[in-house]
Amino acid sequence: MGPQQYSLLQLRQRFGHAIALLLESSATRIQMHAFDGKAGAALPAVEAGNFFSITPSVIRSRQKQKLVKWLPLACLLVETDNLVLGPIPAMRNEPANLSISIQTIAQIKNVPEAAVMEAVSENTRRLYGVW
Repeated sequence: MGPQQYSLLQLRQRFGHAIALLLESSATRIQMHAFDGKAGAALPAVEAGNFFSITPSVIRSRQKQKLVKWLPLACLLVETDNLVLGPIPAMRNEPANLSISIQTIAQIKNVPEAAVMEAVSENTRRLYGVW
């Protein structure tokens, strides 16, 4: 992949296997979209410099809370495009819910919300080359 390219990947199963394949192929600049795996499966991708997006469902998902706890801020992004991964299962997700992800990440990491917003903004710039 060229320096201006990135990949967005949504994995639903076999996380460790899929990440191993990506790393073997030397894929870089990858966003793991709505990742549902364990932190242990994610760590090799983190070590390779890839990113994990956190949905507002983090407020109610023990799996996502554990993922946030173990992954560094330097690899986290936030997203709301998955309609069913909002803060309340029966309600449609929307961009206004990003603040819920930011607040929850800050609480789990015991850091100010401003630090999470800054890290997510910098990670977005690093991955997508925007701003």
